[in-house]
Amino acid sequence: MRSIEANYQKIQARNPSVGTYPCLAQVVRCKKYSRKSLVRAFNKLMPESEYEKDEKKELIDYLENQANLPEEGEF
Repeated sequence: MRSIEANYQKIQARNPSVGTYPCLAQVVRCKKYSRKSLVRAFNKLMPESEYEKDEKKELIDYLENQANLPEEGEF
C-alpha cells in the first residue's frame, strides 16, 4: 500500500491550483486509513498557516469520516 504522502504528492502534481486540505481529503477517501495515520499525515503535510489550532480536531475528524465511507453495496 502506498503511503498517504506519496499519493498526496501525485494528486498535488496533477492539480497544482488545488489547496492542501482538498488534496489530502481526496487521497484518503474510502481508503480505510487509521486515525493515527491520518493525524501523522495531517501534521506532516498541512502548513499551520492554513488552519486555526482549534480547528485541527474537526479537520482530522472529517478526514477520518472520508477514509471510512462505506463503499458501494455496504451498509
